[in-house]
Amino acid sequence: MTLTSSLEDFSLAELFRMIDQGRKSGRLTLRVSANPHESDVKNYHVWFRQGRVVAVSDRLDGRGLGSKIAEKGWLSQRVIERLNGLAKSGTPLGLTLKMQGALHSEQLNLLFVAQLQQIWALFESCTGQFDLDGQASLPSSEMTGLSASAMEVALSGLRHLKNWHAFGDTLPDGDSAIQSIVPSKPQIRLNSLEWQVWEFAKGTVSLRDTAQQLNQPTSKVQQAAFRLMLVGLVEEVPLAPCTVTASTTIDAFDMLENSTDLPSLFDERKLEEEQKSKMSHSLLQNLVGFLRSKP
Repeated sequence: MTLTSSLEDFSLAELFRMIDQGRKSGRLTLRVSANPHESDVKNYHVWFRQGRVVAVSDRLDGRGLGSKIAEKGWLSQRVIERLNGLAKSGTPLGLTLKMQGALHSEQLNLLFVAQLQQIWALFESCTGQFDLDGQASLPSSEMTGLSASAMEVALSGLRHLKNWHAFGDTLPDGDSAIQSIVPSKPQIRLNSLEWQVWEFAKGTVSLRDTAQQLNQPTSKVQQAAFRLMLVGLVEEVPLAPCTVTASTTIDAFDMLENSTDLPSLFDERKLEEEQKSKMSHSLLQNLVGFLRSKP
Protein backbone atom coordinates (compact mmCIF):
# COMPACT_ATOMS: atom_id res chain seq x y z
CA MET A 1 0.00 0.00 0.00
CA THR A 2 1.30 3.45 -0.96
CA LEU A 3 0.26 6.69 0.72
CA THR A 4 0.74 9.79 -1.44
CA SER A 5 0.10 13.28 -0.17
CA SER A 6 1.55 16.74 0.38
CA LEU A 7 3.76 18.08 3.15
CA GLU A 8 1.11 20.77 3.55
CA ASP A 9 -1.26 18.05 4.79
CA PHE A 10 1.30 16.07 6.82
CA SER A 11 4.47 17.66 8.09
CA LEU A 12 7.61 15.55 8.03
CA ALA A 13 7.59 15.48 11.84
CA GLU A 14 4.05 14.08 11.83
CA LEU A 15 5.01 11.49 9.22
CA PHE A 16 7.92 10.27 11.30
CA ARG A 17 5.72 10.06 14.39
CA MET A 18 3.17 7.98 12.48
CA ILE A 19 5.92 5.68 11.17
CA ASP A 20 7.41 5.28 14.65
CA GLN A 21 4.13 4.62 16.45
CA GLY A 22 2.88 2.28 13.74
CA ARG A 23 6.25 0.49 13.51
CA LYS A 24 6.06 0.89 9.74
CA SER A 25 8.45 -0.65 7.24
CA GLY A 26 9.11 0.48 3.68
CA ARG A 27 10.35 3.58 1.88
CA LEU A 28 9.42 7.24 2.25
CA THR A 29 10.18 9.30 -0.85
CA LEU A 30 10.24 13.07 -0.48
CA ARG A 31 10.10 15.46 -3.43
CA VAL A 32 11.04 18.96 -2.29
CA SER A 33 12.74 22.06 -3.62
CA ALA A 34 15.07 24.41 -1.77
CA ASN A 35 12.79 27.31 -2.73
CA PRO A 36 9.00 26.95 -3.10
CA HIS A 37 9.15 29.15 -6.20
CA GLU A 38 11.79 27.01 -7.90
CA SER A 39 10.97 24.13 -10.24
CA ASP A 40 14.16 22.23 -9.41
CA VAL A 41 12.82 19.39 -7.30
CA LYS A 42 15.11 16.94 -5.52
CA ASN A 43 14.21 13.47 -4.32
CA TYR A 44 15.20 11.96 -0.99
CA HIS A 45 14.53 8.39 0.05
CA VAL A 46 14.26 7.15 3.63
CA TRP A 47 13.98 3.44 4.39
CA PHE A 48 12.36 2.14 7.57
CA ARG A 49 12.18 -1.21 9.28
CA GLN A 50 9.60 -1.58 12.04
CA GLY A 51 9.59 2.14 12.75
CA ARG A 52 13.36 2.62 12.63
CA VAL A 53 15.35 4.53 10.02
CA VAL A 54 17.90 2.18 8.44
CA ALA A 55 19.09 4.16 5.40
CA VAL A 56 18.80 7.51 3.61
CA SER A 57 19.87 8.35 0.08
CA ASP A 58 19.16 10.85 -2.69
CA ARG A 59 19.40 8.13 -5.37
CA LEU A 60 17.84 4.75 -6.13
CA ASP A 61 20.68 3.02 -7.99
CA GLY A 62 22.05 1.46 -4.81
CA ARG A 63 25.42 3.22 -5.10
CA GLY A 64 24.91 6.13 -2.70
CA LEU A 65 26.64 4.66 0.36
CA GLY A 66 29.50 3.21 -1.68
CA SER A 67 30.08 6.60 -3.30
CA LYS A 68 30.27 8.29 0.13
CA ILE A 69 32.87 5.75 1.28
CA ALA A 70 34.91 6.26 -1.88
CA GLU A 71 34.66 10.08 -1.59
CA LYS A 72 36.17 9.91 1.89
CA GLY A 73 39.06 7.88 0.48
CA TRP A 74 38.47 4.93 2.80
CA LEU A 75 37.96 2.35 0.02
CA SER A 76 37.73 2.37 -3.74
CA GLN A 77 34.45 1.58 -5.46
CA ARG A 78 36.06 -1.53 -6.93
CA VAL A 79 37.09 -2.90 -3.52
CA ILE A 80 33.67 -2.11 -2.10
CA GLU A 81 31.92 -4.05 -4.85
CA ARG A 82 34.30 -7.00 -4.53
CA LEU A 83 33.87 -7.27 -0.75
CA ASN A 84 30.12 -6.82 -1.00
CA GLY A 85 29.99 -9.67 -3.49
CA LEU A 86 31.42 -12.00 -0.84
CA ALA A 87 28.67 -11.23 1.65
CA LYS A 88 25.44 -13.08 2.19
CA SER A 89 22.52 -11.60 0.28
CA GLY A 90 20.63 -8.97 2.28
CA THR A 91 23.50 -8.15 4.63
CA PRO A 92 23.95 -4.37 5.03
CA LEU A 93 26.96 -3.08 3.11
CA GLY A 94 28.39 -1.27 6.14
CA LEU A 95 28.18 -4.40 8.28
CA THR A 96 29.79 -6.45 5.52
CA LEU A 97 32.75 -4.07 5.27
CA LYS A 98 33.15 -4.05 9.03
CA MET A 99 33.12 -7.86 9.20
CA GLN A 100 35.80 -7.92 6.48
CA GLY A 101 37.92 -5.51 8.52
CA ALA A 102 37.69 -2.82 5.84
CA LEU A 103 35.83 -0.29 8.01
CA HIS A 104 35.52 0.20 11.78
CA SER A 105 32.59 1.21 13.98
CA GLU A 106 33.39 4.91 14.15
CA GLN A 107 33.44 5.15 10.36
CA LEU A 108 30.03 3.50 10.16
CA ASN A 109 28.70 5.97 12.75
CA LEU A 110 29.97 8.88 10.66
CA LEU A 111 28.38 7.44 7.52
CA PHE A 112 25.00 6.96 9.22
CA VAL A 113 25.01 10.49 10.65
CA ALA A 114 25.87 11.82 7.19
CA GLN A 115 22.81 10.01 5.85
CA LEU A 116 20.57 11.53 8.53
CA GLN A 117 21.94 15.01 7.87
CA GLN A 118 20.41 14.84 4.40
CA ILE A 119 16.91 14.96 5.88
CA TRP A 120 17.40 17.14 8.97
CA ALA A 121 17.13 20.30 6.87
CA LEU A 122 13.89 19.01 5.33
CA PHE A 123 11.95 19.24 8.60
CA GLU A 124 11.28 22.93 8.05
CA SER A 125 9.86 22.25 4.58
CA CYS A 126 6.13 22.84 4.36
CA THR A 127 5.82 22.38 0.59
CA GLY A 128 6.50 19.26 -1.44
CA GLN A 129 5.12 15.80 -2.05
CA PHE A 130 5.78 12.43 -0.49
CA ASP A 131 5.09 8.76 -1.16
CA LEU A 132 5.11 6.20 1.64
CA ASP A 133 5.48 2.73 0.10
CA GLY A 134 4.95 -0.02 2.63
CA GLN A 135 5.92 -2.74 0.13
CA ALA A 136 9.32 -1.36 -0.90
CA SER A 137 12.25 -3.66 -0.16
CA LEU A 138 15.20 -2.55 1.92
CA PRO A 139 18.39 -1.72 -0.02
CA SER A 140 21.25 -3.57 1.69
CA SER A 141 23.77 -1.63 -0.43
CA GLU A 142 22.62 1.66 1.18
CA MET A 143 22.52 0.35 4.76
CA THR A 144 25.30 0.85 7.28
CA GLY A 145 23.85 -1.73 9.67
CA LEU A 146 22.92 1.05 12.11
CA SER A 147 19.42 2.34 12.79
CA ALA A 148 17.55 4.94 14.85
CA SER A 149 13.91 5.24 15.83
CA ALA A 150 11.91 7.53 13.57
CA MET A 151 10.90 9.56 16.63
CA GLU A 152 14.53 10.18 17.63
CA VAL A 153 15.35 11.20 14.07
CA ALA A 154 12.42 13.63 14.10
CA LEU A 155 13.63 15.10 17.39
CA SER A 156 17.12 15.55 15.96
CA GLY A 157 15.71 17.18 12.85
CA LEU A 158 13.67 19.66 14.89
CA ARG A 159 16.64 20.43 17.14
CA HIS A 160 18.67 21.39 14.08
CA LEU A 161 15.99 23.72 12.71
CA LYS A 162 17.04 27.31 12.17
CA ASN A 163 13.74 28.53 10.76
CA TRP A 164 10.58 27.71 12.73
CA HIS A 165 8.21 29.85 10.65
CA ALA A 166 6.56 26.75 9.18
CA PHE A 167 5.50 25.70 12.71
CA GLY A 168 4.16 29.09 13.77
CA ASP A 169 0.55 27.90 13.97
CA THR A 170 1.34 24.62 15.71
CA LEU A 171 3.66 25.80 18.50
CA PRO A 172 2.01 25.90 21.96
CA ASP A 173 0.94 29.34 23.09
CA GLY A 174 3.31 31.19 25.38
CA ASP A 175 0.49 31.84 27.85
CA SER A 176 -0.42 28.13 28.00
CA ALA A 177 1.15 25.48 30.20
CA ILE A 178 2.14 21.90 29.43
CA GLN A 179 1.22 18.85 31.45
CA SER A 180 2.90 15.45 31.50
CA ILE A 181 0.79 12.58 30.14
CA VAL A 182 3.22 9.79 31.01
CA PRO A 183 3.33 8.05 34.41
CA SER A 184 7.10 8.17 34.82
CA LYS A 185 10.21 9.85 33.50
CA PRO A 186 10.62 9.82 29.70
CA GLN A 187 12.52 6.88 28.26
CA ILE A 188 13.42 8.71 25.06
CA ARG A 189 16.67 10.69 25.05
CA LEU A 190 16.09 14.41 25.65
CA ASN A 191 18.53 17.29 25.56
CA SER A 192 19.15 19.52 28.59
CA LEU A 193 16.56 22.18 27.69
CA GLU A 194 13.89 19.58 26.96
CA TRP A 195 14.53 18.00 30.37
CA GLN A 196 14.25 21.39 32.06
CA VAL A 197 11.00 22.23 30.29
CA TRP A 198 9.62 18.77 31.10
CA GLU A 199 10.26 19.44 34.80
CA PHE A 200 7.71 22.28 34.53
CA ALA A 201 5.09 20.02 32.90
CA LYS A 202 2.67 20.30 35.82
CA GLY A 203 -0.06 22.23 34.01
CA THR A 204 0.31 25.24 36.31
CA VAL A 205 3.13 27.43 34.94
CA SER A 206 2.88 29.17 31.58
CA LEU A 207 5.62 28.65 29.03
CA ARG A 208 6.35 32.37 29.21
CA ASP A 209 6.96 32.15 32.96
CA THR A 210 8.91 28.91 32.47
CA ALA A 211 11.19 30.72 30.02
CA GLN A 212 11.75 33.50 32.52
CA GLN A 213 12.69 31.04 35.26
CA LEU A 214 15.03 29.14 32.93
CA ASN A 215 16.50 32.40 31.60
CA GLN A 216 15.66 31.34 28.05
CA PRO A 217 13.79 33.08 25.19
CA THR A 218 10.11 32.18 25.21
CA SER A 219 10.39 30.96 21.61
CA LYS A 220 13.06 28.41 22.59
CA VAL A 221 10.87 27.05 25.39
CA GLN A 222 7.87 26.87 23.03
CA GLN A 223 9.97 24.88 20.55
CA ALA A 224 11.18 22.50 23.26
CA ALA A 225 7.59 22.05 24.45
CA PHE A 226 6.50 21.31 20.87
CA ARG A 227 9.12 18.57 20.63
CA LEU A 228 7.88 17.07 23.90
CA MET A 229 4.34 17.16 22.50
CA LEU A 230 5.51 15.51 19.29
CA VAL A 231 6.91 12.48 21.10
CA GLY A 232 3.79 12.12 23.22
CA LEU A 233 5.21 13.18 26.59
CA VAL A 234 3.09 16.26 27.30
CA GLU A 235 -0.04 18.08 26.20
CA GLU A 236 -0.82 21.78 26.04
CA VAL A 237 -3.04 23.08 28.83
CA PRO A 238 -4.66 26.54 28.52
CA LEU A 239 -4.40 28.57 31.72
CA ALA A 240 -7.43 30.47 32.99
CA PRO A 241 -6.81 34.23 33.08
CA CYS A 242 -6.11 35.56 36.55
CA THR A 243 -8.71 38.20 37.44
CA VAL A 244 -7.25 39.18 40.82
CA THR A 245 -3.59 39.93 41.33
CA ALA A 246 -1.57 40.91 44.36
CA SER A 247 -1.29 44.50 43.16
CA THR A 248 -5.04 44.91 42.68
CA THR A 249 -5.69 43.46 46.15
CA ILE A 250 -3.30 45.95 47.75
CA ASP A 251 -4.88 48.81 45.80
CA ALA A 252 -8.31 47.79 47.06
CA PHE A 253 -7.20 47.88 50.68
CA ASP A 254 -5.54 51.28 50.13
CA MET A 255 -8.78 52.57 48.69
CA LEU A 256 -10.68 51.33 51.73
CA GLU A 257 -8.26 52.95 54.13
CA ASN A 258 -8.46 56.32 52.40
CA SER A 259 -12.19 56.29 51.76
CA THR A 260 -14.59 58.53 53.72
CA ASP A 261 -17.59 56.44 52.70
CA LEU A 262 -16.70 53.03 54.13
CA PRO A 263 -20.30 51.77 54.64
CA SER A 264 -21.19 52.26 50.97
CA LEU A 265 -18.01 50.46 49.84
CA PHE A 266 -18.74 47.48 52.06
CA ASP A 267 -22.39 47.42 50.90
CA GLU A 268 -21.23 47.27 47.27
CA ARG A 269 -18.80 44.46 48.05
CA LYS A 270 -21.50 42.50 49.90
CA LEU A 271 -23.91 42.89 46.99
CA GLU A 272 -21.21 41.73 44.55
CA GLU A 273 -20.44 38.67 46.67
CA GLU A 274 -24.15 37.77 46.86
CA GLN A 275 -24.45 38.01 43.07
CA LYS A 276 -21.38 35.80 42.58
CA SER A 277 -22.80 33.27 45.05
CA LYS A 278 -26.07 33.12 43.14
CA MET A 279 -24.22 32.66 39.84
CA SER A 280 -22.03 29.86 41.28
CA HIS A 281 -25.10 28.10 42.65
CA SER A 282 -26.83 28.34 39.26
CA LEU A 283 -23.75 27.00 37.43
CA LEU A 284 -23.50 24.12 39.90
CA GLN A 285 -27.15 23.20 39.35
CA ASN A 286 -26.66 23.23 35.57
CA LEU A 287 -23.55 21.02 35.87
CA VAL A 288 -25.36 18.50 38.08
CA GLY A 289 -28.26 18.42 35.64
CA PHE A 290 -25.87 17.82 32.73
CA LEU A 291 -24.11 14.95 34.52
CA ARG A 292 -27.40 13.30 35.46
CA SER A 293 -28.59 13.50 31.89
CA LYS A 294 -25.52 11.59 30.63
CA PRO A 295 -26.30 7.89 29.86
